Amino acid sequence: MGITVSQLTGVLGARIDGLDLGPDMNPAEVADLRSALVAHEVVIVPGQTLSPGEQAGFSHLLGGFSPVPFVQPVPEHPEVIKVVKEASETEAFNFGGVWHSDFSFLDAPPAFTILHALDVPAVGGDTVWASMTAAHEELEPADRERLEEITCVHSASASYSPAQQELHAGLSGMDIRTSESADATREHPLLCTHPETGRRSLYFNGTYVRGLRGPGVGDGTESGAAEETGLLRWLHDFTTHIRFTCRHRWSNGDVVLWDNRSTQHLALNDYPGQRRELHRTTVAGTEPAR
Repeated sequence: MGITVSQLTGVLGARIDGLDLGPDMNPAEVADLRSALVAHEVVIVPGQTLSPGEQAGFSHLLGGFSPVPFVQPVPEHPEVIKVVKEASETEAFNFGGVWHSDFSFLDAPPAFTILHALDVPAVGGDTVWASMTAAHEELEPADRERLEEITCVHSASASYSPAQQELHAGLSGMDIRTSESADATREHPLLCTHPETGRRSLYFNGTYVRGLRGPGVGDGTESGAAEETGLLRWLHDFTTHIRFTCRHRWSNGDVVLWDNRSTQHLALNDYPGQRRELHRTTVAGTEPAR
């Protein structure tokens, strides 16, 4: 019968029906899924039941495994991490609860993330994505020309440095090990070209981008520092504006896939006293290219 792809917003996001995900999918189904994913940037596939091994095997159909620093995997499944917050952890922070693109501080950040809902709150715990492609398209020509010359300095320091260990320890169901290696930096262009669609986007997120380099910013001068701070704030506010977003209310069995090369996202922490558990895998990408 084939699959049905239903667009969810005028900007990004689609629901796919008529598809059973797993490691034994036929190549035509995988091609259709990938085509929908890069076109819509986020796709929701409801009603799935995947074991950790099956989820990892399915992920391989989209590409190789992308390394997961700092977060320890599910025992016996080195490619799967458990994203869980217990009902008793009412004061704990929410993993992924700030705007980010997964592990953008790596040399080659993941292309896709796959999240499978196992136990989600009746209300709350939604995830929100923002399209960096749509944000790029809304740039004024003069702003786009200026931003072409900017490079972003990515680092895991704000999330995974040892100073954050106590914060992570509030999640008893996750094993997150901070390290001084989080202070390492990696530069990526601010404006990038998607390797599959050829579309341009802003490769930015306020969590892992800790600095900027380019004309008038990051040059060590007082005026350059002030300009850098102001531009970082503007980029965050602009790229996460509601007009570029879609929001998903989870149901058990949902599998959501998204393209980290052209989106950023956050998980809302509005479900105190309720449990939330999902399994996550990541698919290898390439170095962001101008």
